[in-house]
Amino acid sequence: MAKHRGIKLFALASFGSLASLPVYANYGSMLTGNGPSSNGIAGTSIAFPQDATAAADNPAGMAFVGSRLDVFGLLVVGAGDVTSGSTANHLYSRIIKPAPGLGANWDISPQWTAGVAVYGAGIGTYYGGPIAPVPGANKASSSLLVVNTAPTVTYKPLPNLSIGASAIFGLQQFRVNGLVGAGPTGAVGVPSHGTAYATGIGAGIGVLWKPLPWLDIGASYYTKTWFTPLSGYRDDVLANSKGRLNMPSRYGVGIALHPINRVTLALDYLKIKWSSADGYNDATSFNWHDQNVLRFGVAYDVSDKFTVRAGFFTSSSFLDSDHTNANLFANGICDKGITIGATYNLDKKNALTASLEYDIPRTVVGTGPSTGTNITARFQVYSVGYTHKF
Repeated sequence: MAKHRGIKLFALASFGSLASLPVYANYGSMLTGNGPSSNGIAGTSIAFPQDATAAADNPAGMAFVGSRLDVFGLLVVGAGDVTSGSTANHLYSRIIKPAPGLGANWDISPQWTAGVAVYGAGIGTYYGGPIAPVPGANKASSSLLVVNTAPTVTYKPLPNLSIGASAIFGLQQFRVNGLVGAGPTGAVGVPSHGTAYATGIGAGIGVLWKPLPWLDIGASYYTKTWFTPLSGYRDDVLANSKGRLNMPSRYGVGIALHPINRVTLALDYLKIKWSSADGYNDATSFNWHDQNVLRFGVAYDVSDKFTVRAGFFTSSSFLDSDHTNANLFANGICDKGITIGATYNLDKKNALTASLEYDIPRTVVGTGPSTGTNITARFQVYSVGYTHKF
């Protein structure tokens, strides 16, 4: 009973600590990895769980991480160079944002575990001026924050096989300023509705099987996270989705190989279904497409004290060149990146971890109705974390 009460209190405290801090990402509005261990191998975690944030990629992974607490902080540095409507109208966005994250897990018995992972998603811009010189246009900026709290249980029918399930409780914060719309005499600025909030619910399931000492196989599926309408924006910006910005369903498979002692090679394939996510799939605005993501990572235990990591990810684009106009406010368009990371074990129960992600800069040149609106984006993510094993 005490353990279950601790899980509940931990989840509530975690949710509150994250709710005021945005996160910016490149799988659409999703992070590459959740936590510095995962991020050090480009998020490759479906078959290779390393800490108590594993539920963000495969709930079944929590069965193999032990009783522990993982807390981390990250710093996202993003920059966007855009032209709006004409190559002569140049805008620049730069964002430096910190955010915390955490997870906890308890081995209740040899077969059962219970835990919670708190992880975020989001995207945003700040241009410092209007996107077009029209009457009433405000400084252009946007912020979408999604915080997911995922209480998770796992069951091992066999010592080498786990099944996991997560409930996902979401909190969403959204605001946008500086939109331009059609008026009776031409383009005019659209008033902002300020900051709006929504709550959501979803679920995830997964399996992780270790059939051989050198081979692990994982698979996971997450439903959409269905959110309530965002007040105010349901009447204009998000009218076609009735004010909703639902997070997409996704599924993935992964393998992890241990070819020699102390070395792990991991590979994930992930499908993100933006085309069925209300708000993101609106053909008159964002028109985001489904993404195919490949992630590869390697981890090497140099010694009992020190582990090093590296990774690479590549994905198809959620954005097409005919819709750069709307996506000026959602310019996390980088589709390739490299990562490195390391863990130092202070002793048998405590460790420090750090990682660095560098996303390869990308430019999308607008075509058709978006001719003249071009987007260039650059991102880096720095992360550090602390682990305590119970």
